[in-house]
Amino acid sequence: MKERRDRYLPFAFISVFYILVTYLMSRQVWFSPSMAVIMISMTTVVISTNLITYFWKISAHAAGVAGWLGFIIVFTRIYSSGNTLFWPLVIAVMLTGIVIWSRLYLNAHKPSESLAGFVLGFLVCFSSVLLFV
Repeated sequence: MKERRDRYLPFAFISVFYILVTYLMSRQVWFSPSMAVIMISMTTVVISTNLITYFWKISAHAAGVAGWLGFIIVFTRIYSSGNTLFWPLVIAVMLTGIVIWSRLYLNAHKPSESLAGFVLGFLVCFSSVLLFV
């Protein structure tokens, strides 16, 4: 979607989907409070990206991979007794770089749009787990 206005309808559907899935999953018996924080933070990133898209073309890809990276970094910090998250962390860093680089390489985003997406996704996901888990 090269134009910002082309993103309105698909992003609106994605936002509704995330809200619905978060609500339905939170009603399940097996859904823990930690899982709720993760789902709510992901939904927050999606909705924020959607709202920002009305004014500016932020990178949703960068927000998504940076959110995943934020989760892994904070869980690595919380569960520092073992190094079980070392390889997922290495893979997350590499994939984050590859995804952001590819968005820039394809001229799908400007560096500022990719950086803003990265900062949004990382800060929301990292800080939500750090503060509420």
